[in-house]
Amino acid sequence: MKCLLFGLWLVAAVLLSPQAGHTTNPAIETVLREMQRAEAAREAAVRDMVYTAETRVIEWEDASRKTVKSETLSARKVYVREPDQMRNEYLSMTIDGRKLSEKEMQRELAKQQRGGRREGNGEFRSPFSAEAAPLYDFQLSGPQLFEGQTVWVVEFTPKQAEENLFSGRAYVSQVDYQPVYVEMAPAVLPRVLEEFSMNIRFVEVEGYRLPLVFSMDMRVRVSFLVTLADRTLSIEDRYSEYRLNVGLEDDIFSGQ
Repeated sequence: MKCLLFGLWLVAAVLLSPQAGHTTNPAIETVLREMQRAEAAREAAVRDMVYTAETRVIEWEDASRKTVKSETLSARKVYVREPDQMRNEYLSMTIDGRKLSEKEMQRELAKQQRGGRREGNGEFRSPFSAEAAPLYDFQLSGPQLFEGQTVWVVEFTPKQAEENLFSGRAYVSQVDYQPVYVEMAPAVLPRVLEEFSMNIRFVEVEGYRLPLVFSMDMRVRVSFLVTLADRTLSIEDRYSEYRLNVGLEDDIFSGQ
C-alpha cells in the first residue's frame, strides 16, 4: 500500500501482522521475514480505505529555518483502493492565514501541479519488502525503549547507492515486529536537492499500523552560472479518521 509523499508521495506500508513468534534475540532475517508476512497479511485483509490528511507546508527565509517566509495549510480526504488507485479530494486551503475560495484553491492546486508537485502517487518501495530487501544491507541492534515501547532498531543501507533507494533506521516493536517509527534519507540526492530527509510515525488502527504523521525537510537549489532558486521547505502530513474496507465504488476513481 502506498502512503502520501511530496504533495505528495504515499510511503512505507508496513502494518500489523498476527502475533509473530517472539524470540529473545532474533536474527535480522527473522525480523525481516515477520515484517514481510505482516505486509502480506495487511494486503490480503485491507481492500480499500478512506482517511483525512492535513498538510502544513512551510517555506523558510533561509536554510537556518528560523523565520517563516510563507505557510500553506490544506485538508483533504483521501480514497485508496488496492492495488494502486488513489483520489485526493481537497476540502480547504489556507495560505498565510487567508482561507482560499474554491476557485482560488483549484488555481493554486493547478499551479502546484505545473510546478511539479504531485498528489501522493509517487512510487516508493519499502526497504523491508520482499522485492526491495535484496538491494539492502541490514543491521539489528537493541532491544531499547522508544516512546515507552520495547523495540529493535533496524538500520538499512543500499548495497549500491542508487536513486529511489534510502538509508535510515526503523524502530520495530518487539511485540508484533512492526515499525512504530522510521527515519530515512535518499541514498543519492537528486541534483536540485541539497538536503532531504523524512520520517514516518505509525499508529494502530483496527489491528493494523497505519501512518499517523509523515514529515519531510528539504532544500531545493537550482544553479546555472548563478543561483536561480534556493528554497528551504518543511512539510508535514497528519492522517486521521481512518475507515477501512468501506467498499469504494468505481466512480470515485473515474476521471482521474
